[in-house]
Amino acid sequence: MNEDYFFWGLGSGGARKAGRLGRKAAIHTRGTFRSGLAMARHLDALGEPPAASNDYIAAVTKTVGSDWHTFGNDSAGDCVQCDTAHSLMLRTANAGQIVIPTASQVLALYTAETGFNPAVPSTDQGTNETAACQYNESTGFLGHKSAATGMIDPANINHVKQAIQFFGACRTGLNFPKFAFGQFQDGKPWDVDPSGDGTIDGGHDVPLFNYKGDIFLCVTWGRLQPVTRAFLNAYCDEAHGEVFPDFIKSNGLSPSGFNLDALIADLKSVA
Repeated sequence: MNEDYFFWGLGSGGARKAGRLGRKAAIHTRGTFRSGLAMARHLDALGEPPAASNDYIAAVTKTVGSDWHTFGNDSAGDCVQCDTAHSLMLRTANAGQIVIPTASQVLALYTAETGFNPAVPSTDQGTNETAACQYNESTGFLGHKSAATGMIDPANINHVKQAIQFFGACRTGLNFPKFAFGQFQDGKPWDVDPSGDGTIDGGHDVPLFNYKGDIFLCVTWGRLQPVTRAFLNAYCDEAHGEVFPDFIKSNGLSPSGFNLDALIADLKSVA
């Protein structure tokens, strides 16, 4: 595990400040179930994922270095909106000119989606990921809208990997264990706790941007964070693929014979 961890050049880390949680429980409806079936059919058509994903992260770090910005998630439960912001950074950095939102813009997105008012602490209730994905499709963020979205079975690791490779990111929802705060602060990968203490502290949303074998890389609380497959198996209970055709087409990711328009049409038809 350490060899894969150092593969990303993160070194031994050191103390890092963890932030807030804010993902509400996963929403499962007939629509999300049908979107999952549609998404699965198209991801199956991509075949086996590569052993390691494309390096989309380098284009971002060339501009921001190691600071991916917390976007207010150190004081508010806007982790779902931070996923949207970090994914926007990654897509635009690889498909043209990087867009780096401000903290106020991300918090304004939190307000637009949930009614959050920073002057009223009781309104800081978090967001469910399905609603955020639907907002990205219907309204968008800073002029960027997805064409379609669909649920992904997090237990199907090949589909998670294909989403990272094909869409640039896989939005994931974690039932976040208390011990993982310490792993983050110590600069260690998120992994299962050998002590067996799986006390859940709340829900968290992170975008997976990279993988090599069974080690993944996400962004949270302003930093890159390695995650093991074992951790995802234990604590991830939802995942989403958000389709942004400009990113896919500009990077030549659509394989020969793959019908991107059919994927979008199928996802829209079951929305």
